[in-house]
This record gives sequence, C-alpha cells and structure tokens, in this order.
Amino acid sequence: MIDHEQGQQDRIEPSSPSAELVAPHEPAGSPPPPDGGEPNGQPHPSSVSFTHSGEHGIQAYNLHLNGDQAIPVPITESDADYRASQDGAFVPPRNTDQWEAASKLLDEYGIVVICAAQGTGRRTAAIRLLRTATNPPPTIFDLDPEWSKPSIRPLPKEAGTGYILDLSDLAEQPGERLGTDLVGHGAELRKNNSFLLILATPADWYGHWAEPTLPFTIRLESPDARALVTAEFRAHYRGDRVSWLDRTEFADIWKANPSARAAWRLADRLLQASGPEQIQAIVDEFGDWHTEVEKLLSRNRARGSDAQLLSTRVMVWAGALLHGGQRRSVIQAADDLLTRLGLERSPVNVLTDATTSSRLDAAEITRDGDRAFHDTHKEGLPAAILRHLWDEFPTQHELVRRWAIAIAADRTVPEDDARLVTTALWKLAVHRHDRAILDGLASDLKGPRRVLAVEALTKAAGDAEFGRYVRDRLRQWMDAQNPSDDKVDLVIEICAGTWGIKQPTLALTRLGKAAGHKTFGSATVVNAFRHLALQRPDEVRKAVDQWLSDAESRPDDETLRRQTLGSFLALVSSDEGTDLILNDTHDLEARLRIIHAWQKLLSTDDAVDAVVTQLSRWHERFQAAPDRREAVVDVLADIFTPPSLRPGLDRLMVTEESAILPFWREVLVLAANRYQAFKDVSTP
Repeated sequence: MIDHEQGQQDRIEPSSPSAELVAPHEPAGSPPPPDGGEPNGQPHPSSVSFTHSGEHGIQAYNLHLNGDQAIPVPITESDADYRASQDGAFVPPRNTDQWEAASKLLDEYGIVVICAAQGTGRRTAAIRLLRTATNPPPTIFDLDPEWSKPSIRPLPKEAGTGYILDLSDLAEQPGERLGTDLVGHGAELRKNNSFLLILATPADWYGHWAEPTLPFTIRLESPDARALVTAEFRAHYRGDRVSWLDRTEFADIWKANPSARAAWRLADRLLQASGPEQIQAIVDEFGDWHTEVEKLLSRNRARGSDAQLLSTRVMVWAGALLHGGQRRSVIQAADDLLTRLGLERSPVNVLTDATTSSRLDAAEITRDGDRAFHDTHKEGLPAAILRHLWDEFPTQHELVRRWAIAIAADRTVPEDDARLVTTALWKLAVHRHDRAILDGLASDLKGPRRVLAVEALTKAAGDAEFGRYVRDRLRQWMDAQNPSDDKVDLVIEICAGTWGIKQPTLALTRLGKAAGHKTFGSATVVNAFRHLALQRPDEVRKAVDQWLSDAESRPDDETLRRQTLGSFLALVSSDEGTDLILNDTHDLEARLRIIHAWQKLLSTDDAVDAVVTQLSRWHERFQAAPDRREAVVDVLADIFTPPSLRPGLDRLMVTEESAILPFWREVLVLAANRYQAFKDVSTP
C-alpha cells in the first residue's frame, strides 16, 4: 500500500461525515471562502441564473431538478400566433363586448383569465392583449410550468413583462387558495407594469377555488370564420382570392362559422391551391371527408352480410392505419383486428373467405406494386378515416388502440410499415387529445421498436398545444419510485434528441431525473449529456451547476443527491462535458461545488468504479497537456485533500509493473500538503 500521509507524523481523521469534505485550496487571487461554522468550507447555496434570450429581450430563471418552477419561453415574431396578432392580420372574437372589456380588466387587475375552448384563437387573442395593453410589455413569454399542482409560488414577476400560462386540461382540481392567490399575484404584477394571461377551458375553470377570479375572467368566442380567412389572404398578399369566398361551395361553411383553428386550416389550403378548380376538393377535405368515409364504411351494406360489412370496415381501417404500407401488412393488420373481434382466422377460414384482391377492392384500396393506398387524390382521407373511427365508436377506443399499437410492435411487420402506424397514431393523439395512445406507445414499443416511440413522442412533445401533456408525462414517469428500464431509456433518448436540443431547459430536468434511475457511469446517460453538451453547452453547464447548488442546500434529499451525482458524473465522462466543468473551476463557489461533487462520488460505494474510470481518463488526457496539466492537478489535489478519500488513489497511482505514475504522485503530494496546512491552521 502507498503511504498516503507522506511527511505527516499524525493522521487526523474527520470527526464526522460532514467534516470529510475538507476545504479546497484557494486559487491565487480568489476571494476568501464564505464563513461556514464547519471546517469543510461548504459554500452557501448560490442562485444560478439562466437566461432565455429572444428577439424581444432576456428573461432570467432558475432550473431545478425537483420543486415547482415555471420556465419562461420567449414568444418571438416568428411565432404563428404572434404574426396573427399583428395589425391587419388580427380578427377580434365574435363577442366584441367581452373582448372590449378584456383590456380594461387587464389594466385594472394585471391578470385576465381567457376562458374558451381550445382552437378558438385564444392564444392569439392573449398575445394581442399583451401587445396592446395600456403600457405594453417589451417582452412576452409562454410559461411552461413544472409542478404537481398549480400554484403562484413559481410564477415569475419580472418588471415590464407579459406572461401567458395555459391551465387547460388540468389533471386535478387546484387547491382552494389558487383563485385568491391569483388576485394578489395580479396586483403585484401590475405594480411592476407586468401582466399575466391565463388560458383555460370552461370544463376546467369552475368551482369555489375559481370564484375569486370571476371579476377578471372573460369568455371568448372564435372570430368570424370568413373574416379570418379574408385577413389571411390579405396578410399573404393574395387579396385576389377573396372573391372565391362568395362561391356556393362555401355557403354551408360560413353558416356553420367554424372555429378559428378550422378557419386557419381552410385559409392555408386555399392559399396552397393552384386555382379555383380545387375548391370543391378542399371543401370536402375541410369537412374531414365525412361523406366519403360514411360511403366507404357502408358500401354494399344492403346486399352483404354483417360479416362481409365488418370485413370491409376492418380493411378500410387497416388501410388507413397503414396507408402506403405493404399490402401484406395491411392484410395482416385487418386479420389481426378480426381475430380480436372474435372471428377465427384459421387457415380454413382464410381460404374460404374472399380473396385478398376482392377484400381490398371492397375497401376501395388500390395497389401500386406491393404498396396499398386509399384514394391518393383525396388528401388527408386516411387520417380522416381514423378520426371518424374514434368519433363514431367511442366505446371501442381501448380495443382499437391496443390493436393499432400491437401492429407497430409486431416485429414481423417491416419497420417502415410500423413507422406508418406510429406516425398515424401520434397525429391522431394530438388531434383528439387522446393521452392513452401516447402512453400505450411508450409502454408497448420495446426493444428495436422503441425508436418508433421515441420518434412519435419527440414530435408530440414539440406540439404547440398538446406538447405540454407529453412533457408532463415524461416528467411524471421519472418522478415515479421505480420506473421500468424501458421507460427510463425512452425518456433519455427523447431528451437527448431533437426535442432536447430545441427545448433544452425542459429536457434537462427530465434527463437529470432519469440519471437518478440509472447506474453511475451509464453509457446511455453519458451519451445523452455529451450530445446536449455539444449542442447546448451553456444550458447544460448552468443546469448542472444549479443542481449541485440545490443538492448542497438540501443534503438530506437522497433522491436529489442521486440525480445530481449521476448527472454530474455523466457530464464529466466525456471530453466535452469535462471541459465545461473545468472551465467553471475559475469561479470559487462553482469550484467548491465541483470539488464536493467529486468527493461525494468517491464516498458513494456504487459510484467508485465509474469514478476511477473517469479519473483514469483525465490522467490519460491531461498528463501530457502542458497548457492544462497544472490546473487539472490543482483541482484533483483539492478533491483528494481529505485523507479518508485517498485510498482511492491506489487504483490510479500504481501500474501493473508496480511503478508509481508521476501525475498521481504530484496530486498526492499536493493534497497531503494542503491537508497539513489545514490541520496546522485548525489546531489551537
């Protein structure tokens, strides 16, 4: 064994576990460590600020692994709702009395609740309200809350700022004080020339808790559909198409006066049209192909048996689910659903049934080579068929959902065809706000098919409206006591992918929680942090520093400790992450947090092997790096200053030939000298 107390006559053992983390050496010119009471020099928790910069300004916030928070996301001029709120494009809601009252209420209370169904243009209206307030805020943000229950505690109150908070689809009723607290929160915002717009639905915003908000709650209707389409034409410099709206094909649409979302969709299709000859097809598509779908599902109803009718309908649904897939996959999906419905599909039943060609013809499915398609001239027909299935047979959702996901999970179905299924399902889930579809994809797509769940949930997480639910589900899965390995790996892949790069602040909290469920040094977690460190280094560095600070201020929170140490070790397990961490050691408080994190890892039994592996990697990387060696040795000496941690140096110092590596000898000597100096100062 190596003598870890070179030059020391007496070994002074720490008197308690908290005293093991000895104060690191002060770099030259550093400010003195904060006063602590304990000889370990633990820094006082610091508040690490993050910034989100957009075209309109900068907003600061903190990012915590655990605890309630509301992350501000800037709304910029590239936002579709922002563009729709501009002069010349904005069309006010139909109930003008409520709309006119909204500005006065916002100015009086600092907060307004817009109670309206989703798709009515309420977010556009909220942005318009904030932009035209008495003293309009220079910066506008969406708030993305991370909480178990709505509360005003994490809501920001920066001066001169407008916030939009969507409280639709609440998982449970808020606490009784929320309404009263919102009144006080609005008053504080108003003093700072700031405002809050809450988006809610009539189905959610009711009860005793909501009564205090009634004085500043407005109920908005969608704008006039024709006026909105007209405004869209003019905003896109296609005023020449306004005359199209007088055609008889649109009469029923204007009479129905559809929602803002539907009107925007109609305007978009008309703007893309090559000429007026496409109008009838666009109107049919706008009606979700309802008439066409009914015809498909009722074909030959009067002449055929119930079994024939069911067979045709099942083929129609299978063709919609696998539109463009191999004919074999469509047939397999149809037979699987018939089996689930109790119709035996033994060889004798299959061979006495109608031929494949006649079954496809009955469902009006055409073939192109080995691929099967519904009518390709009717854009959106397959998706409309699935929406019709969900609308017209609501009691069978679970059955058809399990069937569809099972087709995607079946490895005998080619992956490209399975991807058609998952794409159709996530779009249906978003359109219908069907949470169970996404939960089923996450639970049932495993092994090689997990990549399809990652793709589907990644796209859904970024959806402007439904994405909040998906992001909440990712967080809830990781907050569970013992989530399955498949769920943890799924979340890690989503957070490290395109969604994580686009929304790193939201992804990092979920990735940090996932790290707490994996073994220390997990390659999956390491790769995830490395990828984000390459793409979003500032956000990663600041997030991990904040978590280290939180962990030191809450030493008894074992869950937070595990998550933080797992994330820290994963970050320093790549060259990119190591560089981020080492760059932070120039700041005294950050340096102390980093040193203590390494020391805690060395004191954690199931982390030691992974820690030694990474420290060996540091040796290989920095031993011959003259521009960085000294600084790295300095940090390592701080880490190994406590004598109780130095036995770990045995595995690092001695080669198989029993030679002592000079790099680690230098670290040991420096660490021993620092401990001796500390002991001399501490001894009366």
